Amino acid sequence: MLSRPRKSAPKHWRKERHRFVSERSELIHRLRDSIDSRTAYIEAKLGVLVPSQIRALRLRSEMPRQSDLARIAGLHQSRISMFETPGAANVTLETLARLAAAFKVGLVVKFVPISEMLCWETKYSQDDFAVVPIDEDIAFLDPDASTASNLTTTIADLMPRLVSAVAGNNSVQSATGELRTAQGNRQAGFARTSGGR
Repeated sequence: MLSRPRKSAPKHWRKERHRFVSERSELIHRLRDSIDSRTAYIEAKLGVLVPSQIRALRLRSEMPRQSDLARIAGLHQSRISMFETPGAANVTLETLARLAAAFKVGLVVKFVPISEMLCWETKYSQDDFAVVPIDEDIAFLDPDASTASNLTTTIADLMPRLVSAVAGNNSVQSATGELRTAQGNRQAGFARTSGGR
């Protein structure tokens, strides 16, 4: 049976893809070569993601109005409005800490590869963003229960790799070793948090 020749993508799709690849290549070049470009790029990303998180946390909290958050955080409502507006304000670490405390959550500021930052941004959704407050944080309130839960999750995460390795008969020792290492690490953590019980 003869197959029909495969149709190539329409010309405008090819042009669009070429333009996208070209723009991405240019962006990568600028980010690699210029500290000013990297600074502007990171500031732009943070200028959108931080306000979005503040707004998402406020809307999901016990203080859905900006004035409620302002009162609890000891800030003016107009500042909260600025913090929730992309690019409107530079938020200091002190202010972020105050907002985190008002939301009853923690705050992590860490340096990461650009790819990790972009991956997080791509997966981020203001509608889905939620952080467990301290009153509901089982890992904080009962570390023993949390450690047992993490061990179960780790084993569940590694099982498909073990099954795949057995089915493919390759690297069974590697997958089994990872499982044992994860179990050992979790048990050591459990012993430390439970005082050796």
